[in-house]
Amino acid sequence: MVRAVIHDNDGHVDDILSSLLLWLSPEISMQAITVGDGDCYVQQSFEALVKVATFLDLEGAEIGYSEENCPNPFPDNWRKESYIINELPIFSANDLRAPYQSFRPRKSQVLISDVLANSRQPVTLVCTGPLTNIAPVFENRPELKEKVEHCYIMGGAISVPGNVEMPEHDGSAEWNFYADPPAAKKVIDSGLPITLIPLDVTNNVPVTREFLLKLDAQAERCRASQLAARLFSLVKGFNYYFWDTLTAAAVLRPDLFTFKDQRIDVIAHGKSQGRTQGTLFGGKKIRVASSVKVEPFEAMVLEILSRK
Repeated sequence: MVRAVIHDNDGHVDDILSSLLLWLSPEISMQAITVGDGDCYVQQSFEALVKVATFLDLEGAEIGYSEENCPNPFPDNWRKESYIINELPIFSANDLRAPYQSFRPRKSQVLISDVLANSRQPVTLVCTGPLTNIAPVFENRPELKEKVEHCYIMGGAISVPGNVEMPEHDGSAEWNFYADPPAAKKVIDSGLPITLIPLDVTNNVPVTREFLLKLDAQAERCRASQLAARLFSLVKGFNYYFWDTLTAAAVLRPDLFTFKDQRIDVIAHGKSQGRTQGTLFGGKKIRVASSVKVEPFEAMVLEILSRK
């Protein structure tokens, strides 16, 4: 059965690539892609996603965005890359094409709520940014939780250090959860069926030179691979990992992962805000990814990106 999916993200390189993996997979019916405040400027990332869909002749998903600010914004120099993505020369191929979406975009929370309310089948949520767009949906309309088949979240650092290096923070949090700790806690505590893809897994799957060489080789004949290679070129020289693409892979190929059920709590305030910790009591029991088969994962990504 084809799975209905909403992808909520924050518009950076890995977010766009995870959208591509889901959108190009025939077992997925993309219902909506929503962009929120996080590692981007949302207007730029929204426009970039419309250009991606136009470039690859994609169809189906409505794209929306919201401009609600996260309590702890991502560094400005990271977010500015959304301007670069939006102006990639590769999109000049769109000049003679009608844009994928030309109507006024709907606000993320409105779009998510509408898709859930009107779907004839349960919907899978894939969340690869701060949970700012997700938490209000179920606060305002808790009955919509019944329409969610499963919720996959890239976020958290349980048994490894976080990746936040900010003044007055102890470094224990992962960036998506640190950006909006109250939203992360509300979603984890919501009772939704959740699979978490934390840094504990993603730290073991860097974007390697060997992978990029394979991607470059197939970029000569595949537009999606060409686009992916161009996006990855923007982060060369950084320690970049398959954060969001691993989250998409958990939807597409859960057999590649090892999971465990674990009680999880999120610290919402103070110097450890955003920290995700395992607990024996309290918190909520969710499914947590603990490992992944790296080579088959990379092979899957390359195969999907060769389809267009």
